[in-house]
Amino acid sequence: MLKYRVPGLAVLTLAAATMALVTTAPAQPGLEGRKADKKGPGKKGDEVQQFPDRLERLRRQLEYTRPADPERQTLLAQAGVLAGKADQIWRTQQPYIADRTLAAAEALFHAADHLDHLANNPGGAPPPPPPPPEDTSRQLAQVYFRTREADYFLQEIHDASASPLVTLARQYYQRAVQSYDHSDLRSADEYGKTAEELVRALENLAQAATLAPQGRR
Repeated sequence: MLKYRVPGLAVLTLAAATMALVTTAPAQPGLEGRKADKKGPGKKGDEVQQFPDRLERLRRQLEYTRPADPERQTLLAQAGVLAGKADQIWRTQQPYIADRTLAAAEALFHAADHLDHLANNPGGAPPPPPPPPEDTSRQLAQVYFRTREADYFLQEIHDASASPLVTLARQYYQRAVQSYDHSDLRSADEYGKTAEELVRALENLAQAATLAPQGRR
């Protein structure tokens, strides 16, 4: 089992964030509460209406993305599987379940994209400057809390095939911490965002599971 580590500068951030959550934050809705948000008007409703365009865009991106390294290949292959599943669900007139399944596929594509930022240097151009250490520390503290939610999301999904995403999220978080410890802030930032997208994929799959009819969960 991986032991969680947090970069030194993040310790105070974690403590402050924890105190703020305990003393000031209202109770957070569970997945059932979030389910209602997907059915209401506004941004999420618009995303459901845009499902066909989103699906076509993702499939086009997957078609033209051919990474050489196996890590991104794995993430993109899983994104393709979920995109196909979302399409099938959409055809059965279950738009909100399809929307959350597609959102999970999109999150996996974004995770692979963050890894691509580390692998590619188009035209030999210098990479963008890394974020300030304080920003990276704060981000890793947030990612730490997100990875702690991964097991709960997996439990709600009721599908053991999603368990590798939990392991990957923790592994990329650990890479982010190690990069931070070696003052490689750019890698810490991208690995942290990769871990966060993987947890987001799990969260979306959990939301899809709570929307599914009882007999299909």
